[in-house]
Amino acid sequence: MNGNHIFDPKRIDALESDERRTWQNREKIIGLLELKPFYVVADLGCGSGYFSVPISRIVKKVYGIDVQQEMLEFLEQKIQKQKILNIETLHSKDTEIPLKDESVDMLLSINTLHEFRDKNTIIHEIHRVLKPKGQAAIVDFKKEDTAIGPPVSIRVSKEQASRLFEKQGMTVLKSHDLNYHYLIVFGKN
Repeated sequence: MNGNHIFDPKRIDALESDERRTWQNREKIIGLLELKPFYVVADLGCGSGYFSVPISRIVKKVYGIDVQQEMLEFLEQKIQKQKILNIETLHSKDTEIPLKDESVDMLLSINTLHEFRDKNTIIHEIHRVLKPKGQAAIVDFKKEDTAIGPPVSIRVSKEQASRLFEKQGMTVLKSHDLNYHYLIVFGKN
C-alpha cells in the first residue's frame, strides 16, 4: 500500500482496541456483506485481522493480505492462538495482489483505499482476482473532517470510489453510510 498515510504497525493495538468498536461497528459491516458459507474471501490490507478472524467463522476460506510483514506476523500469532485453520496470510506488493485470476468470491478493502498510491492499478488487480459475478466491498472514511481517520486531503469520497471502480468495469450493487465511513459493494460484470 505504501501511500501517503500507511498505517504504522507500532500502533497495532489501536486496530484491536475496544475504542475501535465505538467508531467502526464490525458486526454491522459484516452483516451488510451477506457472506455465504462457500465464499472464498480476500481481506486486502488485513492489518491485525480485525475483520479476517470473525469472517473466517462464516466463510470457507480467508486470505489475509497486507504489504506490512509486521501486520501479517501479528495475524499469524492470532491464527495460531485461536487455532483457526481457514485463514492464509499473504504478503503483497503495492500494486499486486498475490492471488490467481478469478479466485475469490469477495474482496474486502477496509480503511485502506486511501492508502493505495496507484488506485487504478490496484482496482484492476481487484477485478482480476474476483470470480465472475464476484464482489468487492470497500469501506473507507468519508471525505469530511472527523475525530478519527487519516487527513481529509488523502481520503477518497464515496463518489470518487464509485467512479474508480466503474472505470474498471464494475457496478455499484449497494451502498451504505456508516458513522465515519461509507460501504460500497461493487459487482464484477
